[in-house]
Amino acid sequence: MADADKNTPYRIAYDEAVRALSQQQSIIESLRTRAGLLLSAAAITTSFLGAQALSDGGPSVITWLALASFVSLAIAALAILWPHRLEFTASPANVIKSYIETEEPLSVAEIQRDLSLHMHSSYAENLAHQQQLASRFRLAGLLLTVEVILWIVDLASKA
Repeated sequence: MADADKNTPYRIAYDEAVRALSQQQSIIESLRTRAGLLLSAAAITTSFLGAQALSDGGPSVITWLALASFVSLAIAALAILWPHRLEFTASPANVIKSYIETEEPLSVAEIQRDLSLHMHSSYAENLAHQQQLASRFRLAGLLLTVEVILWIVDLASKA
């Protein structure tokens, strides 16, 4: 078997590992973007509907529940937006130091194999965090729905 043929399986594994991490990074960035939009929508909803609800007298129990929903949503959204330490790339300095500038440099296939395994570990560690972010996003979406319903009920009861 030619050397190029021996390297092909590791190249395939390496390319797939890079693709998986890239896709995962994209999903997490999308969740963060949508969480920011959800928080903006909640802030607008609270300022508009809350101002109307409070202009018709003091706060009711429903008003306080709507505000509690908003605060809870804000906490969930900020937990998504807060910077987290995730690993999507290998440090070029570490690659050079660990694989190339050593007493016995590794072959390209060996480097691709080792990096593929390292990227898989990073993917698995990031996945748990990604799932937490998705759960927080679902919770924030649910809280926005509850908040809007509460504001509408509050306004309707004062009409």
